[in-house]
Amino acid sequence: MPLSTYLPEEMGSVAIAPLGPVEAGSFQSFFVIYTAGKFGIDDSGSLKIVHRFASDLGRLQMDDPEAANYVSAQASNGAVLHMEYDLKRNFRPWDKTLYIKVVRGFLSEGDRIVIRVGDRRFGGPGVRMQTFQEKEFQFRILVDAFATYDYVELPDTPSIEITSGPPVLYKAVLPTLKRVGETFLLGLKGEDRWGNPSAKCEDTFRVTSTRPVENLPDEISFYPGQASVQIDGLRAEEEGDLCIDLIDMDGNVAARSNPLRVLAKTSRVSFWADLHGQSQETIGTNNARSYFSFARDRAFLDATVHQGNDFQITSEFWDELNSLSREFTV
Repeated sequence: MPLSTYLPEEMGSVAIAPLGPVEAGSFQSFFVIYTAGKFGIDDSGSLKIVHRFASDLGRLQMDDPEAANYVSAQASNGAVLHMEYDLKRNFRPWDKTLYIKVVRGFLSEGDRIVIRVGDRRFGGPGVRMQTFQEKEFQFRILVDAFATYDYVELPDTPSIEITSGPPVLYKAVLPTLKRVGETFLLGLKGEDRWGNPSAKCEDTFRVTSTRPVENLPDEISFYPGQASVQIDGLRAEEEGDLCIDLIDMDGNVAARSNPLRVLAKTSRVSFWADLHGQSQETIGTNNARSYFSFARDRAFLDATVHQGNDFQITSEFWDELNSLSREFTV
């Protein structure tokens, strides 16, 4: 049964604090504060606080206040609440659900339910955030004000930005196979401890190659806010296998690329692609533009395909995907 659209503006409001940004994989603590609207919430009515299926946010729990991911809830008027967490208690892609039921009493307009996600008052570390970046992570709020199990989604739920952490390693990415004289691209990035391309890099490296490469700079620098560096127009004029190294200022090898094989003649060359990805418009995270951009500018792929399930592809989104595909095709 789809969500009700009955007077969402009268079903209350929600505030979330703090709003971040927060680091991927870090432990945090949030207040989610629901204020009842015109109809309050009847005895045995409930809230659902839902988040996306495609998230590895720590599994919320109500049993051990000293452990990670502990959640508590309290009604301002003393109403008794019951909580459960279920991985599949709502419609996709907002499957994961914290269910809060008013089991004794009711809420009147203006009464509040204060939910502490990652409650630290009893010694727990908080909730472990998902380990990958997301521009707009949301807890969406669904309200069953009349105790009919017919939920209305609150409009304008605040979002939290989840960012990369500092780099713990650097990577250099080359194609696998090229012909003598063909141009190629070297992709460079720092990654945080979870494998996210880090936007907190601030390092300078010498660049060396095991074989001569035309147009290869002697040095490259990363700056804060820059999650990758791409060096295009490189060329090898002799056959053989080559690797490119990043050397830090102490003379240590910070990264060595995969080997690139250069042949004088070959009927085929290799390309790297991801043929099945989704975005927040279907069941993934982040929007379709960021998906294509990540594939090109962070993963250094040659090709990628958006493979959303057909029953979630609207005509408008289909047009957008075709437009993005044309824009990113070179």
